[in-house]
Amino acid sequence: MTQATPDKFLDFDNVDVYKDALERNLRDATRNFVIEFGADEARIAFNYSTEGVSDLLKTKPSSKLPVRWINIWGPHRQPELVDVLGTHYKFSLRLQAIIRSPPPKDQAPSTDKDKHASRFSWRKPWQKNDPEIALTSLESSASSSTAPPLIRSNTTRGISNDVGHYTLADQMQNYHALDIGRHYVCIGANWMHELPTKIDELVDIVEEGKQKRLYSWLFLCDDHTVISFHEYPGQVKDPAHLKAMRSNTLSVLRQLSNVGLDNTTPLSVQSVRYALKSDDGVLPSQTTPDIEGSSLLLYYLFDDWRAVYSTVGKFHDRLNTLQNAIFDDMSRKSQKTPNVKIIPKLHVLGRQVRQMQHVYKGYKNLCNRVIDPKATTIQGSEKPNGSIVYISQSASQRFERLGDRIDILILSEMEEYTAEKESLISTYFNINAQKDSEATARLTRAATLLAKLSVLFLPVSFLTSYFSTQITDLQPTFTAKNYWHAFAVIMSGSFFALFFFSRLLMYVTETLDTWTKHLGEYFTGMFKKKKED
Repeated sequence: MTQATPDKFLDFDNVDVYKDALERNLRDATRNFVIEFGADEARIAFNYSTEGVSDLLKTKPSSKLPVRWINIWGPHRQPELVDVLGTHYKFSLRLQAIIRSPPPKDQAPSTDKDKHASRFSWRKPWQKNDPEIALTSLESSASSSTAPPLIRSNTTRGISNDVGHYTLADQMQNYHALDIGRHYVCIGANWMHELPTKIDELVDIVEEGKQKRLYSWLFLCDDHTVISFHEYPGQVKDPAHLKAMRSNTLSVLRQLSNVGLDNTTPLSVQSVRYALKSDDGVLPSQTTPDIEGSSLLLYYLFDDWRAVYSTVGKFHDRLNTLQNAIFDDMSRKSQKTPNVKIIPKLHVLGRQVRQMQHVYKGYKNLCNRVIDPKATTIQGSEKPNGSIVYISQSASQRFERLGDRIDILILSEMEEYTAEKESLISTYFNINAQKDSEATARLTRAATLLAKLSVLFLPVSFLTSYFSTQITDLQPTFTAKNYWHAFAVIMSGSFFALFFFSRLLMYVTETLDTWTKHLGEYFTGMFKKKKED
């Protein structure tokens, strides 16, 4: 197998190089790769040195390899390389410093005691944020052991009394930006990644369905170079998790090789290199292979549709599972307690749906900004310095279609999920209220039956007491036959009087209650009149 060496390009259409490239991108030791491609050939190099990239930027891409893609995993680990790229393409100092900033540090697994303390800790009145001491309050609360891990991990780094980039990215998942410079257009946003879990794995309610957030920057430069910076995810022990987080980047990379393009399913085709080919060798008017290739590469790196549709599908499955659990609760026996986990799960699901709804609205806003005619730098208007950043018409149309899909399919579905979640909560409480009413009715019937039985045997008890009275003159008169005859008559009379005149007794009782109420109101009114006189 051909092994890639630093600063050395290899044929990416070679099967061995292709397989080795995919394997290297799933290793933590791989810091970056550079790929140059055209319609007929492609070449790739890994772990390019800072000096090598500097020399590479000084050379103009050839006509056979007009598009260049520089991908960097964990830019904070390669600050010199970030500086070289920033200096060459005139990144703003702020943007360059943000890209170089360190990501959240890995947190040690919290114990059960820590989890219990963080869930049931209450904020004291004097710990609320004050406008004058907002940053101090943020850092003091974040440094405490009960602060959420995301806040705690981000405020312990960076300059004191300052909110870092990743703090904002953690707390506001829809945090995104579109920066336009002299020689580049930069899209920065959070990309959410769903990590695979085992079927029998016990997951905490709060952690269920939680996704891994990673911030990425995508640059389209005026020399038709695409640069992608990806936030470092930390030490990932499970290779499947790293593969899930890099799935879209690897999908685009695979299809830049003829080997990967031939093995791609129709639904997963990302036609970057294929679009550079045409039957007559001529691309659409005012479009060159370098513009077409770099524009489409930017679009497909941005459009991580697998993660979006997978998230929406998981939300749908979880709602169906909770719906079945609620409907199954209807047949629950009265002696069994209700499922107390349903409401917390619905709450967590609703919160995640709202968070992702904000993220997708941010994606839609970025799509609109890219295709906005006012963003003249993107559309190709020449600036006074003579630099031009083009995006092809086909890529612009794809961004427009993506915005429509997000609006029509994703955001509308999220609104539907939110409404369905509220409906399920209402249904759950209504079912439990109905079961409580039925249980109360059963208890009422049982109490009424006991009361009727006690009334039924009250005359018989009186009869038994009468016959047991020790009166000398009556002793020879009462016999067992007399007792049972009297018992049968009184018992039959009590039964008929109780069960056939119970409604009449209820009516008489309610009438007496009404009269008593009216009499009370009458005497109260008279007392007030006399008091006023």
